[in-house]
Amino acid sequence: MSCRYYISQQLTDKSDVYSFGVILLELVSGQEAISNVNFGVNCRNIVQWAKLHIESGDIQGIIDPTLHTYDIQSMWKIAEKALMCVQPHGSMRPSMCEVIKEIQDAIAIERGASAKQGSSDEISRHSVHSSLNMGSLDLGASEHYLSIDDSITQPAARFQ
Repeated sequence: MSCRYYISQQLTDKSDVYSFGVILLELVSGQEAISNVNFGVNCRNIVQWAKLHIESGDIQGIIDPTLHTYDIQSMWKIAEKALMCVQPHGSMRPSMCEVIKEIQDAIAIERGASAKQGSSDEISRHSVHSSLNMGSLDLGASEHYLSIDDSITQPAARFQ
């Protein structure tokens, strides 16, 4: 979190974007946000770990190994946008509208890749096939959903 939150104890849209970036990294990698074991000696959290891999061009190093079929271009889009979300200064982070647009672009890429591969049950079950039906983003197995709806772009009032 930012120094602004520490001082004011008030969350902002930009702190929400940071949190969402962490969630995107968790979804892509299958890792928890903080670990003393999973990220190696130099990293204690998913942001540091993913940043090292992504900035060195190693997207494969962060992708959850249980994801068998996916379009690498869509993974890059999500990973790069996630890194933008977790920038140290809120002013450097994108708006949620920009994040949603990037996710929708990644979904379109996945849909195009899925159409080229065919639509067998095996591909659907093990791919990073994405769906906006019913306002959800399906990131693999049917029990894992991330809902994209109006609450993201129109956050509720903050309580003190």
